[in-house]
Amino acid sequence: MKAQRVPASNGSKSTKVLLIETKRKFKDHDVNLSLLNSLRGKTISLAATIQYIDLVPKVKSYLESKNKKVIIKQGARHKAHVLGCNSTALDKTADEILIITDGKFHAINNAIQIQKPIYIFSGQTLEQITQEEIDAHNKKTLAKQKKFLLSDSVALILSTKHGQHHEQIEKIKDKIKALNKSVYIFEANNINTQEFENFPQIGLWINTACFGLARDDPRIVNLQDIIQFLK
Repeated sequence: MKAQRVPASNGSKSTKVLLIETKRKFKDHDVNLSLLNSLRGKTISLAATIQYIDLVPKVKSYLESKNKKVIIKQGARHKAHVLGCNSTALDKTADEILIITDGKFHAINNAIQIQKPIYIFSGQTLEQITQEEIDAHNKKTLAKQKKFLLSDSVALILSTKHGQHHEQIEKIKDKIKALNKSVYIFEANNINTQEFENFPQIGLWINTACFGLARDDPRIVNLQDIIQFLK
């Protein structure tokens, strides 16, 4: 649990934010470790979302009992801690990468970042983000990059949420303007993409917040995907 102050979006007094880590409780019958027997690599990079991070020691011990070398790295806040927008806990040199989490959101965002397939273990299921899925995303990103270069008017999406607020937004805006483009900044706590219809002059929306916002929307490109064009 951690409390800290962040600036209010209206420029007035700062707002006190209480961040609470919530972890899932597991019983023995909730975790089917035998599913991990299908992992064939000799070295495995292991990480988890915060809700599942208490399973890391148990999974690590099981994999080591199967003669696997398990790699644990410092993550976003803790060792082995992975976020959808932070893959520092993952080791791309490992034969296989395993994230303990529920659903595909975190895994697919990290697979895209590191450009490598990722296994997802929920305790009861073992799935994989495949190379085919990564390649499909890459094709979409390439199309968005071309759209960025051709667009005369773009918008920067700025989140006011803690951990997602881009502090260098004005510098990014200036770099894009240097490409002879009109640039607008839209700041909000919750991004409602339906509102985009009210701004038909915007050729492309550039996301500076959660990576997942751009994944399935052809109108949005993540900032890191066009940063190579900014000097």
